[in-house]
Amino acid sequence: MFSMSTSSKMTAACVVMMMMMMMMTEAAVLLKGGGHSKTQRKSPDGTVVDTVPLQLDFKALVPPKTIRPLENASISPWTYNVSRDDSLFPPLLSEARCLLQGCLNSDGLEDMSLESRPIMHQVLVLRRVRSAGTGEANSYHYRLESRLIAVGCTCVRPIIQHQQ
Repeated sequence: MFSMSTSSKMTAACVVMMMMMMMMTEAAVLLKGGGHSKTQRKSPDGTVVDTVPLQLDFKALVPPKTIRPLENASISPWTYNVSRDDSLFPPLLSEARCLLQGCLNSDGLEDMSLESRPIMHQVLVLRRVRSAGTGEANSYHYRLESRLIAVGCTCVRPIIQHQQ
């Protein structure tokens, strides 16, 4: 029915719309439920922007210690590279890097008839941005951004196209 790229674009658009609806629902609940009130400010281009305070629960960000690490038990092992950007929340992002081109067989040897590939995942982060036009030197707001990062590696059969 749709080509793969059109289907991917539609999926991405649906995910973005769902995230926006969830964020609007959360903001509406805060405003109705005695939460913080909505404020308005002018952006540098003169438009009025509605803002709501952001409350983060840091306890929800602590990963449970009972999860077994998979990166060395996989037939497509990987390591994590950690990058730090203090203008982002969360400031630390871990990205997987595949250790092999092929995959491990039952004897623990690399099998080049298979390929290790990264598993990509879209994550949302908040970027701290200095607010322009407010007159305050230390006035900031957060802008929602999307990142595509590798979260692990998997083993796949290579795609072989025969030419005629």
